[in-house]
Amino acid sequence: MKPSDLESLIQRKLAELPAPKAPGTLLPRIMAEVRLARRSPWRERARTGGVRQRPAVRLVAWTALILLGGLLVDWTSGGRVGSAWGDFVATAEDAAINGAAMAREAQILWRVFLEPVAAYLILWVSGMWVFLALLLEALKSVLWEGSVRQ
Repeated sequence: MKPSDLESLIQRKLAELPAPKAPGTLLPRIMAEVRLARRSPWRERARTGGVRQRPAVRLVAWTALILLGGLLVDWTSGGRVGSAWGDFVATAEDAAINGAAMAREAQILWRVFLEPVAAYLILWVSGMWVFLALLLEALKSVLWEGSVRQ
């Protein structure tokens, strides 16, 4: 029998099969879940619609809200909260200065210790990945397929 004949025979036999039917208990179970979901309070229902916010977006939004709230409180209180707000700004400024110093130190460490060997390290790691890929392909060929291709 030719492969094309076998394929057409399989296609005919599959076309003759009846369509699969759902079990009789499926619809009552679904309707019971829908009724249960309707009876539960809105805050306990699963959220299925809407845009999912990313945590970073929430963090930026809350930070902006807190900063704008602080500016509004400072402006409406006539400067009575100004010292607290000034302390906050000074702390943020110190954190930015310290962050810049850390970035400079990291840049110095990179240039002195890592940059001279980075190319060799990248080549070595790339070679290891290629070796590992070839080894896994050989193991797959031997263990899962049961024979070595020639």
